[in-house]
Amino acid sequence: MPIDIIIPILNEEKILTEKKDYYSKLQKFSNVVFVDGGSSDRSIAVAAQYGEVIESKKGRAFQKNFGAKHTQSEFLLFLHVDSFINTKSLKKIVSLLEKKSVAGCFQMKILDTRLIFRLYEWAVNTRAKTLKVLDGDLGLFIRRDVFEGLNGYDQLPVMDDIVFSKRLRDKGEVAILDDAIYVSSRKWHESGFYITLFQYSWAYLKLWFGILRPSK
Repeated sequence: MPIDIIIPILNEEKILTEKKDYYSKLQKFSNVVFVDGGSSDRSIAVAAQYGEVIESKKGRAFQKNFGAKHTQSEFLLFLHVDSFINTKSLKKIVSLLEKKSVAGCFQMKILDTRLIFRLYEWAVNTRAKTLKVLDGDLGLFIRRDVFEGLNGYDQLPVMDDIVFSKRLRDKGEVAILDDAIYVSSRKWHESGFYITLFQYSWAYLKLWFGILRPSK
């Protein structure tokens, strides 16, 4: 397979089961590796139907790095388990990485009809286009040599994707695809949109002021 797709999971039996058709199709076009961080439900058994499952310690950044070390393809694509792409995009990604781009992402489309999500999408997508700051929900595709040259993701409980994308900007062209990545709104419903937005903003501020420090 020309590209390895790495998906960290932790107690995701429900969504893996709900999206079985999607994951069954995805594995036909790529090498899918699920990195389990210690699930207590049937995540491992369900994910094993759609790709390889490897087990690691808990922590999304650690799980993604662990998955990258386990795979061998020249190109990597990191996705969240509740973010979904059109498999036709995979050929476009490979073409970009073979020619001129060192990395890139999709554009977010949240699976919720409320206006507030359209505004949030616009903010995240615009930030990616103008500042090359890539939220993890956008998906990250990258050349393996570039990823390894940056020593992977910093060991942060949150914001690891933001920190990594800022380190990535100096390495070459970062492509922002027109293609959509469809993102579940489930995390916004767990605590409510504004509480979730506050938690995200607070984490960003802690990173900005050096309270949340990257470490290897």
